[in-house]
Amino acid sequence: MEDILVVTYMEVERMNNNAYVQIKNVSRWYPHKSDKKIIDFNKKWIKAVDQVSLSVNKGEILGVIGESGCGKSTLGRILARLEEPTKGDIFINQTSTQKLIEDDPRKFRRLVQIIFQNPFDTFTPRDTILEIMTRPLKIHGIGNNKGERYDIVKKELESGGLYPAEDILRRYPHELSGGQLQRISILRAMLFDPEFIIADEPVSMLDVSVRAEIINMLKKLSKEQDSAVIFISHDIALTRYISDNIAVMYLGRIVEYGQGDEIIKNPQHPYTKVLISNCPSIDPEEKIMNIKIEGEPPTPIDPGPGCYFAPRCYKAVDECYKKYPATEDVGGGHLVACDRLNKK
Repeated sequence: MEDILVVTYMEVERMNNNAYVQIKNVSRWYPHKSDKKIIDFNKKWIKAVDQVSLSVNKGEILGVIGESGCGKSTLGRILARLEEPTKGDIFINQTSTQKLIEDDPRKFRRLVQIIFQNPFDTFTPRDTILEIMTRPLKIHGIGNNKGERYDIVKKELESGGLYPAEDILRRYPHELSGGQLQRISILRAMLFDPEFIIADEPVSMLDVSVRAEIINMLKKLSKEQDSAVIFISHDIALTRYISDNIAVMYLGRIVEYGQGDEIIKNPQHPYTKVLISNCPSIDPEEKIMNIKIEGEPPTPIDPGPGCYFAPRCYKAVDECYKKYPATEDVGGGHLVACDRLNKK
């Protein structure tokens, strides 16, 4: 089995032992092709998520960025326990989410909420917004009767700027815009005052004109309810705006992590530099030298043993193909997995 990062999940735990959410050495591997047998690490596996360790505090928004196919959405589903990790675990307030969901699945679903990318696929088209919003309240025993539940969801819609709430509650999903539906998705998730929220590309399907509105809404609600949030996106500008810290993901692994502005202004990993250099700046006077790389990301089928980015990296040397790089703290908790730091 390939070498793992020098900064292991035990070391991450030591550095973040007070974090509310701790993701420890989480991997999600899928058997290649028709191989459905019991896990055998000598076989070929698609490593969608590979040895990810992160932490998030209450009231903090952690952005996870990377190209399509890098494993961001798979990580989100694992965190919400919609998929089980092959290895590793997730802890909320020092308790394994596996234990939380085994002890009380409904309580876990109130504690952890996920907001999906496409609001048009989120809701059953045959149900009215009132039915969509009140059903989870009934399931979880919130509100003594229909009238109380109606008042709860009406107040929630109005708090999200959806007026007139009475009219919207009578409508069906196809009668609303994508922006309205995504606001309702977020408001429905917040009905339970969740302490951990996973937002998986929540604005990528929306018009640019409503993206900022949705982002501000999510940011406001997370801070007001003191929730830990993981914001998954390929949009660097949006991630920079909403996130306190940013993790950069490539082919299932975290290659760089740090404070949001530090990652954007002072990227260290070659892959992060490529992403930032190809992101349009809001400053028309700023001159950015685009870094071009060749080819597509390599296959996630048993990548390595060297750095996964090496086949596309403009700084790669022979050693980069032999072992996965150690993770180095370049200062202030800015972590980088690259052996070519400060080298041409």
